[in-house]
Amino acid sequence: MTASSPGPEAGLADSGLPAPGGPAGPDSGMPGIPDDLDRDDLDVLSLAGLAPPPDGDWLLVTSLDSQPGGGFTAQHLHRHELHAHGGDVLVRVTPDTGSPGQPKVRAQVWAVMGGRLVLAGSWDRQSPDDWAEQVRPAVAFAMGVITELEESGADLGPSRLARLDDPDAATVGVPFGITAGRTAAGQPAG
Repeated sequence: MTASSPGPEAGLADSGLPAPGGPAGPDSGMPGIPDDLDRDDLDVLSLAGLAPPPDGDWLLVTSLDSQPGGGFTAQHLHRHELHAHGGDVLVRVTPDTGSPGQPKVRAQVWAVMGGRLVLAGSWDRQSPDDWAEQVRPAVAFAMGVITELEESGADLGPSRLARLDDPDAATVGVPFGITAGRTAAGQPAG
C-alpha cells in the first residue's frame, strides 16, 4: 500500500495529488460511471473496469465490510452536489494521466471533519479492475477513526458542509480542536 499525503505547507498541488474536485486529465476512452445514476447505493465493486470521467468521480461511502470481496456501497455524487458533512468518508477516483500504456486510475480516500477534507490515503497507477479492493483498508480505517472520535465526544461538524470542489477544504491531519471532545460531568477541565 503506497498511501501518501502532502506536507502541511506544500498544499495539494505540490503533492502530485489532484485537488478535491480539480481537473484530472483527458478521457481514457473507457466507459465511466453514468452521471444519471439515481441516489440509491451502488456496489462499488461493480465499478471494476470502468474508467472515471476526465474530472473524476466522488463516492460517498454508505457501508463497508472490511473483508476482501465483502460489501462496499456508496452513493455517486453528481456534479451539482459536490459536498459532504462532518463524519462522512469519501472515495475519489480520477484518471491517472501520468501512466503510459493501459488506462490507470488514481484512487483516494477522504474523511470529512469540521468542514475540512482529511486525506486518509492515495494510490496512483491502479488498474481500473482493482482500485476498489486496494482502497478498502483505508476506507475501513477512516470509518473506524470517525466512529471512535464520535463515540469519544468529538465534534466532527455533522452540520458543516465541506465543498469537494474547493481546494482550500483539504487539509493534512485532523483539524485543530476536533479531538478535544467534551469534559465528562463531574470531571475538571484538563
